[in-house]
Amino acid sequence: MRAIRIWFLAALSFGFNFVVMIYLASDRFSNMPSVGDVSLYRNSRYFIAATAKPAEADRSCSKSIIYFGLRQHWFTFCSFPEFAQYKHMIEFPRTVNCPEVNCSVKVDYTQNAADIIGHDIVVFTDVNEWMKPEMWDWLHGNRTEGQIWTMITEESPLYVPGVQPPAKYANNSFDWIDSYMSGADFVHPYGKYEKYCEYNRPPAIDIRQFLIGKTKLISWMGSHCETLQWDRMKFVEAVKQIITVNTYGKCGDQEVPWNNDQIILDTLGKYKFYLSLENSCCNEYLTEKFWRALEMGMVPVVLGAPLEHYRKLAPPNSFIHVDQFNTLAELAVHLITLHSNDERYLEYHKWRNEGKLISYGQEEQYVRPLNNETQCSMLGKLLNTDLKTQRKLDYFGPRWYGSCMKCGEKEWISKFLHAEDHQRSNSDIWA
Repeated sequence: MRAIRIWFLAALSFGFNFVVMIYLASDRFSNMPSVGDVSLYRNSRYFIAATAKPAEADRSCSKSIIYFGLRQHWFTFCSFPEFAQYKHMIEFPRTVNCPEVNCSVKVDYTQNAADIIGHDIVVFTDVNEWMKPEMWDWLHGNRTEGQIWTMITEESPLYVPGVQPPAKYANNSFDWIDSYMSGADFVHPYGKYEKYCEYNRPPAIDIRQFLIGKTKLISWMGSHCETLQWDRMKFVEAVKQIITVNTYGKCGDQEVPWNNDQIILDTLGKYKFYLSLENSCCNEYLTEKFWRALEMGMVPVVLGAPLEHYRKLAPPNSFIHVDQFNTLAELAVHLITLHSNDERYLEYHKWRNEGKLISYGQEEQYVRPLNNETQCSMLGKLLNTDLKTQRKLDYFGPRWYGSCMKCGEKEWISKFLHAEDHQRSNSDIWA
């Protein structure tokens, strides 16, 4: 049963790299804490919200939401007995009561453009490439006046072809966006850091515990080898030319049985640093590769969002950004120096007594577009929106897509970016 469960998690996450990094938090495997439990380290807590089944509708107020397209794996995932608490999410139509706004919402699903007529909100969340230009024509032809179109995704804009409208509809499709970006209408980051208030500061922990068993320098795991924006594999190989980097997974030198919890813990627990390399270099795009590495007690060496975004969103002095160094060799020397100097290494763990990480159960996060809280949030915003002044935005323009321009300010980093005429060897963007 455990192996089947993990197989599904791997499928939903498009590859081993994602699964392993989620494992870093131990919140998807046999060591996953129960709701409210303290995680592996005392200043990192898990908030895995239980999603209640739909309540009876409040008949005094009612609106309607229809999902146009869904990830087909959701139907499999939510039907599996081990995730029975999510099964109601794929039952359509259903009614969800939202007591906070004293209203209810009828939720439905379709792949037929004609079915969106008359609904208050249409939700687009299937990022896989399935929408053809003519389908967008049909959708716009059936759009009801005042109807709100919402896009929900936690992927970067480079990896969501299934919700990207053709150029002629770029400025008149989506009204709202739900994503990791702070400027979104509904903000759901992969994780966040909260500084302790003086009145609720827990007892200090001994950060020297983060030295225990860490005898090796740095590691990386990956199965998504051919990234779209930059050459992640080329970067890893360049680092390996200077220092020892142990690599695992499909893209690495050693396979790891990802369905064996203890072996992965034993493997990663020996390293002081982890290469947390995002598939996209986009503003504020700090994914589980970063947050789970922190939760595991490692210091992430990051390449993805700009340095100033890590400084804004991450715990202070908790990471090493490649853009802090003039050369790759300079970065390597810094890692070796920290590896041989415990006191300097522990400087990167002092934040653990100043605040906590907020993380989310991955199963819950995966089905978040379908849950009651998401639908009630949209309903609440709808009830407080003047549809006559609602402005449609081009989320694939400067606001969102335009946030993925480069991976660093240093010139040496730019050599890892793909050229504009780069031709992929694999048509699957998740390969």
